[in-house]
Order: sequence, then structure tokens, then C-alpha cells
Amino acid sequence: MKRVFYVVAVLMMAVGFTSCVGSNVEEEVFEWDDFFSYVSENKNYIREKKALQGSDGKPLYNQLVVSTDTVLYRVLGKSGSSTATPTKQTLITLTLKGDLIDGTTFQSNSQMTLTPSSAILGLEAVLLENTVGERVEAIIPASLGYGYSDYYNIPAGSTLIFTYVVEKFE
Repeated sequence: MKRVFYVVAVLMMAVGFTSCVGSNVEEEVFEWDDFFSYVSENKNYIREKKALQGSDGKPLYNQLVVSTDTVLYRVLGKSGSSTATPTKQTLITLTLKGDLIDGTTFQSNSQMTLTPSSAILGLEAVLLENTVGERVEAIIPASLGYGYSDYYNIPAGSTLIFTYVVEKFE
């Protein structure tokens, strides 16, 4: 997967360089440098979170391997005693907030109802592990989120941090 990303990136750079006749090539290179730096910063954020340990010496975040990458999540708290988990088609009502690693909010705290199968791949995987009453922090790498293209107010290559409370299943 990494190899495909780099091949596509190199091809995009080659096309960009050949199509910038009369433009400032240094400016184009600087933008690519910014992009690669941003992606690297996001990958390092996930590596650092993977390494965190709780007071018991165990990893602070649970890791789910999805497709070719890893999602991190941890339960921040739980109310109730439900142990049932949803299916991909279960309607889940939750209150969710979405942030980028720099603290920028891209999704304000709001209540929504969705099925896990309608969510981005990384969030779907975590939702399938949750029970009603859990307050969860999920860290989704770009490859399992919105990818390497800008998506509305989310920059290309962004790691997504969702904090949410599972209200109910239907």
C-alpha cells in the first residue's frame, strides 16, 4: 500500500513539474514538501499513540488491523452494563466530535444515527467493538479515513480523532 502511494505521488509530481511552464517551480516543490511533511507528522502521531502504556504496563490503546493499516481506540468510560455489540447494519445513535491532531475540530459535537457500514472504514471497525454507554476515543489513520485527497475541511493525509458516546442501538 505504501509503495502504491509513493508511486502515485511521484507520478503526480512529474505531471506537476511538466505542466508548470511559466510558473514558479520552487513554489510547487514547497507545496509537495508541506504535504509530505504533514503526512509524516500524522503517521508519527499514530506511532506515538501506539507506544503509550497505561499504569499497568499494557498498551493504552486497543489496536484493530483493518485492511492494510491499524486503528487505535480506547474506552474512556462506560455507563450501564450492556455487553452487546452491533452488526454492520445496526442503527447506532451516538454523540460524536471529530478533531485533527493539531486540535482543529472538523465535526462539532453532535448527535447522529448511523450504521457502522455507512461510516468510514476505520470508524466502522471501532463501532463494531463498542457497547451502549461507552465513551470512546478512536484514532483513524488517513488510509482508513478520508485518504490522501482533501475532503471538505479535512486536509489530505489527515489522521482523524473521534470522541463519541454510544447512546443506543436499534
